[in-house]
Amino acid sequence: MMMRQARHSLPGWMFPRMLWAFAAALVASGMLGCGGSTASGTGTGTSPPPLQTAFYLDCSATANGSGTQASPWNALSSANNYAFQPGDQLLLNRGTTCNGMLQPRGSGSSGLPITIDAYGTGAQPVINGGTNTAGVLLANQQYWEINNLEIVGGNQFGVSIYANVDNVNLDHIYLRNLNVHGATWAPATRDNSGEVFISNTGMHATMSDILIDGVIAHDTQASEGISIYAGGSSVNASDQQLGNNITVQNSTAHDVGGDGILVMTASNVLMQNNVTYHTGLCSACTGSTPGALWEWFCHTCTVQNNESYANSTWGQGYDGGDFDIDYYNTNNIVQYNYGHDTAGYCVSVFGAENYVDSGHIIRYNVCSNNTQLANSPDPGEILLNTWDGGSIDGLQIYNNTFYWNPVTPGMAINTTWAYVTANQPDLFENNIIYGAAPGMVASSSPFTFSNNIYWTTGAGSPSWQFNGTTYTDFASYQSGTGQEAGSLFTDPLLNDPDYHSTGMPTSVFTLQAGSPAIGAGTNVCNGQSGCSMGAEDFFGNPLPNGSSYNIGAYQGP
Repeated sequence: MMMRQARHSLPGWMFPRMLWAFAAALVASGMLGCGGSTASGTGTGTSPPPLQTAFYLDCSATANGSGTQASPWNALSSANNYAFQPGDQLLLNRGTTCNGMLQPRGSGSSGLPITIDAYGTGAQPVINGGTNTAGVLLANQQYWEINNLEIVGGNQFGVSIYANVDNVNLDHIYLRNLNVHGATWAPATRDNSGEVFISNTGMHATMSDILIDGVIAHDTQASEGISIYAGGSSVNASDQQLGNNITVQNSTAHDVGGDGILVMTASNVLMQNNVTYHTGLCSACTGSTPGALWEWFCHTCTVQNNESYANSTWGQGYDGGDFDIDYYNTNNIVQYNYGHDTAGYCVSVFGAENYVDSGHIIRYNVCSNNTQLANSPDPGEILLNTWDGGSIDGLQIYNNTFYWNPVTPGMAINTTWAYVTANQPDLFENNIIYGAAPGMVASSSPFTFSNNIYWTTGAGSPSWQFNGTTYTDFASYQSGTGQEAGSLFTDPLLNDPDYHSTGMPTSVFTLQAGSPAIGAGTNVCNGQSGCSMGAEDFFGNPLPNGSSYNIGAYQGP
């Protein structure tokens, strides 16, 4: 079904070329030429004294010193004019503000990164990028760690870390405990600006060993909150190189124009303990639409323990969801997440451009009160869609709990817009759908449904659609489809089943004594070699050993 012209993803060989044009503009303006260095760490500035490895910057000092603690530099230009060496430190005095763009030179090396950090006492040191391209800019550099700063302003970016060298791998970019906000760029589309923007346009190049930890990206007109494009430019999808070992954790993105947190063209990715909300706020933007926390062209990626809520979209209303396994993805796990009160879906899976998205697992998540956009074209707590020859194979959705209360009625689980193959098990098992609206499931034969509990408190008869036939009676649905062995239409006796407030649930959506969900689940790994249902549930309870599973996200007593 061709209906994703406004979908937020772009082919991997198109997006980098957009950034390449931007890089050329920066070079022409002199912004990259004055501070860039190659991956080898060579720079054009004066080398620091050979025995001095810590350099101090205090922008409140009345005179510019030599860079020692007793005689600190007092302007960003002094730091920008040095070619830092492996193991060096640049330390900014707490409680002070430096105006301009910090663009230090040089690269560290394995075991000897260059570190930017704070010293002294008081509030984080502030870098006010003003109308410069960014507050902090690194170009074609590696082995840098930037910690404990507040970065305000910048036009297109708060922090821009950029690579445009062909056939190289740049390693080790760590950003910790940064407060990045207030970039002023007014985008017309997504992907072209952001508070933390790590991008790579080198042909067949990669960026690996990236850590984002404790970063807050917020309150900006720019598009992205935190965006990482780890693979470089390529000719086509089969030629795409992937960065490796990317972690985004303990971070927050809110009140941004487009996407909240996004990782692209990478393998071995972990996105955990993050919060995204009030994303997709660019009312004037058009074209591909945003999501809150998602991955694209991501292989062996885990999304866990995140909260996402109150996200928006634009244009035709596509996306605007909490979590998204987008196309060109393989072996992704979305688990232990809480998504609620957003414009679109809770979790989506997409396939496109003749690629088979395969091996994904969606488990132990709680989704509540989503599809809050009236007449949303992307309704559902779970939404599948494929287009342009894409397909989905080996998708396992189990032990989730859904509270379905859309603004406009629709189906809580919708797989009918996707071409799903059956080379690997495709299943929907051990889930609870508790609806204030009657629409339960719209699906087709490649999926196996079993051991689910359905319930609705809203007006109208509950409904299931399977292979194009609609059923308004659960027994007729079971007999007419041969599906839902072990499933029930009954009140699951959840604690606070309509909860959708902020904060990860700790006791709501658990099971009351006597719940029919207790011990009624199945082992979804039966007959699957190498399969594991995981180690714990949404609430951190250990899982049963092979049997006596509960239905839903709660596996406690």
